[in-house]
Amino acid sequence: MKIGYVASHVYRLTFEINEVVELLRQRPDARVYSFYRRAQTHIQSARVSEVSTEIVSWSYASILRGLVYIASRRPWGLLRAALELAWYSFPNPIYWVKNLAVFWIAMPILADALENRVTHLHANFGSSPATVAWLGKKMLGVELSITFHAFDIYLRSFTHRDPMRRRKLLDADQVISVHHDGAEELKRLVPPEHHGKFAVVRISVAFQPREKPMVPPRPPLLLAAGNLVPMKGFDVLLRAVAVLKAQGVDARARILGEGYARKKLERIVRENGLDDRVELPGYFQHGALADHLAEASMFVMPSIVTPQGRRDGIPTVVVEAWLSRTPVVASLVGGMAEVIIDGKTGLVFPSGDAEALAKQIRRLLDDHALWNRLSDEGYRTATEWFSPERNVSELLDRIEKRKTVVGAAS
Repeated sequence: MKIGYVASHVYRLTFEINEVVELLRQRPDARVYSFYRRAQTHIQSARVSEVSTEIVSWSYASILRGLVYIASRRPWGLLRAALELAWYSFPNPIYWVKNLAVFWIAMPILADALENRVTHLHANFGSSPATVAWLGKKMLGVELSITFHAFDIYLRSFTHRDPMRRRKLLDADQVISVHHDGAEELKRLVPPEHHGKFAVVRISVAFQPREKPMVPPRPPLLLAAGNLVPMKGFDVLLRAVAVLKAQGVDARARILGEGYARKKLERIVRENGLDDRVELPGYFQHGALADHLAEASMFVMPSIVTPQGRRDGIPTVVVEAWLSRTPVVASLVGGMAEVIIDGKTGLVFPSGDAEALAKQIRRLLDDHALWNRLSDEGYRTATEWFSPERNVSELLDRIEKRKTVVGAAS
């Protein structure tokens, strides 16, 4: 079996490049494809340089070459795939247009797969990368597997309602979710006889932490990181800081990232007089996260579920916090309930409840023994459950059908 890995944004997504690097270590003959090109990102993962083979993407010239190559070798497969894609995309006009673009982007990727005799395409994300891999199954007759994460599972808004999702689930030979909650959500879309091909394989996290200082910085730092968007719940963290201020607790918050919710967060800071307690430094290079985590007293993940269904799965930064021996305080959204046990691997609070979050922050600041216990158990969880070596090996087992039942949570 020769595997082609269809990545989403391998140049930017840290967990994706972690998986690719380990995949190539275990299967050096695998081909790597990226739906988004290097030129389409302003942030690049430092690990891209570790990829030991060419990352194949697309250009306008390669689209034409790929189309000609496939048409000369798989003309009927090309025609059938194009017609099926148009038919299944029809219920959502937004996706009809989007998938037309995906069809052309797929040409150089699938031409490379055909030329290099790839027999199995694995898509990381059930969105456009999975559409590319599905086209490969239809055109080239290869096997298909898909890993789903969060937005490609839960999102309900019309502009993100993929009319192809059920078709991809039905046609896939293996369906992977990075958490059980997502797997159960996807199973509802297909008949029970398809459930045997569903599995859970965690994301792969490789992270080089910095050593924490012998004397923790004062006042204690509450760190959060991610795109400044509503589902991250950073407004809840800011309101919790305001509660702590009213209670006379000296603590500061630093939220790393950028996004369209910045103005709302800045307004909350002003309205609550938190200018001297809150930092919003904007974009950060991923390599700098280790320095921030070394300084942090805890990592806060206050995720919420938006009205459109958008939510986190198991954010990579939570695992990176554990690897840096930084305790985590989080809401149980998406797959978080599968990995965070209150008082053991982290502290939890009801999503959206700033008072409850402030209480848990204060609890952790006041209890050094609890801090040490969460630090140790979080580190153990990260190294055992999110190891690239273990999880890529598990993924390969699923792809090669050596296992066909839903994976364990540990």
